[in-house]
Amino acid sequence: MTPEDNTTVTRPKVETRKRRFSLVWLMPVLAIAISAYVVWNNYNQRGPLITIVLQSGAGISAGATEVRIRDLKVGVVEDIGFSDGMAAVEVKVRLDKDIVGYVDEDAQFWLVEPQVTARGVTGIGTLLSGVYIAANWDGVEGKFKDRFTALTVPPLASIGEEGTRIVLRARAGGQLAAGAPVLTSGLEVGRIGQPELSKTGNTVTMEAFIFKPYDARLTSNTRFWDASGLSLNLGAQGLALKVDSLAALIEGGVTFGEPVTGGQLVSDGHVFDVFPTEAAARENAFEANVLPSINVSVLLDGDINGLNLDTLVRFRGIKAGEVADLVGVAVEDGSDNPVRLRVDLRLSPTRLGLSRDQTADEAIAQLKTRVANGLRARVGQEGLFGQTVILELVRLPEQPTAEITQGEDGRLYLPTAPTAEVDPNSGVNGLVARLSGLPIEELMAAATDALGNVSRLTTTADGLLQSEGLDRIPLTLDKTLGEMRTLVEAIRNGGAIDNLNATLQSADSALKSVDSAAASLPALSARLNTAAGNLEAVIAGYGDQSRLYGDLRGVLGDFARMAESFRSLARSIERNPSSLIRGR
Repeated sequence: MTPEDNTTVTRPKVETRKRRFSLVWLMPVLAIAISAYVVWNNYNQRGPLITIVLQSGAGISAGATEVRIRDLKVGVVEDIGFSDGMAAVEVKVRLDKDIVGYVDEDAQFWLVEPQVTARGVTGIGTLLSGVYIAANWDGVEGKFKDRFTALTVPPLASIGEEGTRIVLRARAGGQLAAGAPVLTSGLEVGRIGQPELSKTGNTVTMEAFIFKPYDARLTSNTRFWDASGLSLNLGAQGLALKVDSLAALIEGGVTFGEPVTGGQLVSDGHVFDVFPTEAAARENAFEANVLPSINVSVLLDGDINGLNLDTLVRFRGIKAGEVADLVGVAVEDGSDNPVRLRVDLRLSPTRLGLSRDQTADEAIAQLKTRVANGLRARVGQEGLFGQTVILELVRLPEQPTAEITQGEDGRLYLPTAPTAEVDPNSGVNGLVARLSGLPIEELMAAATDALGNVSRLTTTADGLLQSEGLDRIPLTLDKTLGEMRTLVEAIRNGGAIDNLNATLQSADSALKSVDSAAASLPALSARLNTAAGNLEAVIAGYGDQSRLYGDLRGVLGDFARMAESFRSLARSIERNPSSLIRGR
């Protein structure tokens, strides 16, 4: 081994360093913690999931379609699918947690989408944002509900909105549509709900909502009538055209008023009839009675041409009621016509002459008594041409004895009588017969002669107006009037009027003197008659052949004639005292 090999090699000393924790690893842990907290917070803050059943899911998208109340977002659609049997669409909606307490059984939901109606464009905001589900509920917390059926049309009023809900009943829907306005004095004070057809198909009912404070005008005397927006009246003042509003003109509506004051306020659910015109509504208001109507029915053979709803029922010539309904019924009485027409009548007790103090049962009892005495219902006719069909309540003592019967349906049936015989001289045929009997030819000849006379008179008048010197007549009249004015002025200036007044005063005094003399003439005549009587008594003592007798008889005759003259003069002066002055 060489010296160099004995050299000691020094090995390096290895030092071990301790590992330290790096802060870099805290970042992933912190991120995971924050994410977990966010997830937990979102889960904790989210509201419950509810189900809304819709007829159609048009425009609804999961994760995008919102649920709004008063245009504020309160939820979002999470899922959409079909219900059992695919009869409808079910939408799963996640609501905000802070509104859960208000989602109770009174909550309402409906789909809002763009619509163009006569009242304008609704839901136009959905053209950009898409359709949304509108919600409506009150501000009172209640028991939570998680399943709802969406409304097919928006509600008449928001929950909590003040007003009165009523029911309108019309014979025909006409132009009445959902959302149509309710007017009064030209102002829109409510709206109409969805019209529904009655079970019999004779009437249309619809709910309406009248806003507060206008609902205070709804009383038992309030009457509704169809307001198509256009009314045409022809009267003494000419042709009047009235347009209520553009909305009513296009989509219809109703208006109401109170023709008779003093009615009682009504509550929610009150039923009002809708009349076709304002005149019909006012007529019904004036003919309304405080007593409940008497509801009876009659059975008629077959269909009566011209008999319909609202046909008049007359009693002794006045309106006593109207036809409320017409229903075909099957009657098993062995006749050839098993189908009869049941006519339901609504009669007014006061128009039948019944007491106002009676109840409905007492009124029906009196009606039964009248039926026993011959009261019957029959079909009649009225009008200028006799073409208007009516029902009459008439007393026919010669009819067989009958009574009011009660059917299996509980209705009271009046006995009927054969249709009234039509007078051949009435109606169109009678009018034609009377017109054909008129002396048309003689009337035409007389009219021709009259026109000829008028023509000749016109010719004569034209000739007179064209006569020579006619144009000078106004000048002559004006000159004459001027001369008369000059004469009157001269008389006034000459004192003639004052002299005439003095003469009239003198004549008045003379008349008074004559009146006094005339008053004494009857006494003078009586004294002369007495003297004549005395002379006759004296003469009676002489013989009839003596000369004294003859002379005295002549004198007595003269006295008698003089007395008669005084009497005649006295009567004449009494009748006309001024005759002494005028000499007649």
